[in-house]
Amino acid sequence: MAAGYRTHVSIIADILSTAKQYSYEGYDTGATVTLLIRKANVPHQRLGSMVSALKRAGLLYEASAKYKISERGIEFLKAYSEFKGFAETFGLRV
Repeated sequence: MAAGYRTHVSIIADILSTAKQYSYEGYDTGATVTLLIRKANVPHQRLGSMVSALKRAGLLYEASAKYKISERGIEFLKAYSEFKGFAETFGLRV
């Protein structure tokens, strides 16, 4: 697949994946804003609005100025991964 712009949903998945990595996978402190910016490759201003939306949706939560993925966020990532694989079998980009 040719490189190009990421979709809004793929950026959300990157943010949630980073939060998951720093919430469970070898770390338990959560992801700082700096980590989310760097790992998800999102500008600070855009990240702020996206994190707010993810918190409102119950996919992400804040603990001690760091962000962690919620159980609902983990469910979202699983569903996204399954759908992405399904869509790619048809040559679609999600």
